Amino acid sequence: MSRISISDYMPTDFFSRQALELTFRLLRNNHPLLAHAVKQTIDNTATVSYEDLQSAYTGEMLLNSEVLASLKAHTIGKIVSVLTDIGEEALKQNDLPPSHMTLMRTLIEDWVQLTEWVLAHTSADQNDRTSYH
Repeated sequence: MSRISISDYMPTDFFSRQALELTFRLLRNNHPLLAHAVKQTIDNTATVSYEDLQSAYTGEMLLNSEVLASLKAHTIGKIVSVLTDIGEEALKQNDLPPSHMTLMRTLIEDWVQLTEWVLAHTSADQNDRTSYH
């Protein structure tokens, strides 16, 4: 766990363990290597205690920085791409109930927000948003 006090984090600094678990289930059959990376993150990343979250969330949350340390930016990008492909295919097939499509869209949005967090926090110059090193 980071040495920074949990109170110094913003709500956007957390990622849902439930989102990781759903991602693992969606990837495990057709994308086993990505699924394995997600499973490793689930198994090896500590959740932030409910007390530390100060009731900001009702589910188990992980620090984005620890998810990034486990998955790396490239893998996170691949996950977004694969989930987007799965969502597009589901739209074409039109064989999922609307509630499942809503869940899929929310999951993709969660990963996109994580990607945006990665871009904002790994920039060489925090004031220069065009630099993504």
